[in-house]
Amino acid sequence: MKTANIWHITSGAEFPVHIWKHPRINIELRKVQLKDYRSIELDAQDINVFYVNTNLKEWTDIKDDFLKRFELHPFVALTIISSPEAEEIYNKLSPKGKTEVLEYPVQPRSLRIILDRVIQTEFFKMVANEIGNSCLANVGFFEGVFELANKEYKDTHKANAALHAILEFEAKIKKNNEDINKAIERVNELKNQELLTLHERLKVSEIIDNLKTMELKHALELKKATERALEYSSIEEIEMKNILEAHTKLFEYTEQEIKDLVEENKRLRKELGLPENN
Repeated sequence: MKTANIWHITSGAEFPVHIWKHPRINIELRKVQLKDYRSIELDAQDINVFYVNTNLKEWTDIKDDFLKRFELHPFVALTIISSPEAEEIYNKLSPKGKTEVLEYPVQPRSLRIILDRVIQTEFFKMVANEIGNSCLANVGFFEGVFELANKEYKDTHKANAALHAILEFEAKIKKNNEDINKAIERVNELKNQELLTLHERLKVSEIIDNLKTMELKHALELKKATERALEYSSIEEIEMKNILEAHTKLFEYTEQEIKDLVEENKRLRKELGLPENN
């Protein structure tokens, strides 16, 4: 079973993805302190992916030596840099390097997709190379068969037939090896195109997340405004009730005052001997 090492190079941050099981690849997470990156030893038989969690200052301090060691290292499939200053780091990288920059914090699902596809691509590339090397080794065997045929077959016709069959088989092996190399190149092209597409998709996803955050903020503000309006409406209703009660009391008071004045008028007219008004 092939082994895929995910080298988490960090000053102390946790790896954002849970390591998953693969039916044909043993996936291992190897944590390394950022200051100890020089101690990393790579095996040609393994798939190696670097995940560097850093900031601009830390990256600036190690950038030249780190890239010199690992940017084009044949045993490193991909280097992913996660940083709050992703744009500044990305703009200063060589487009020819095997490096992808993601803005912190990274979305675990997106990172899992990138890692999974890189590891599987490297796995199939290794398998294809092993098949090709096996075919080339068999060519030597059939060359021995050809020498044996020359010795054993005295009949010229039989020797020519054996030679023709061997040459045809060798041509097929070479053609198969060329097809394998083309397939490997195509896989690498697709991998690079896919990583670029994922990078753009991640940017769009981050923009959508920001819009959702703004939408939630506006919804909360609207909720507060609604609560205040209802609060004000309740206060206004209480004040209106008080006003109506005051008006009622005033009206009652005015009505009583009028009655008292009428009675006083009757009393005075009576004392003065004047007739009462009807």
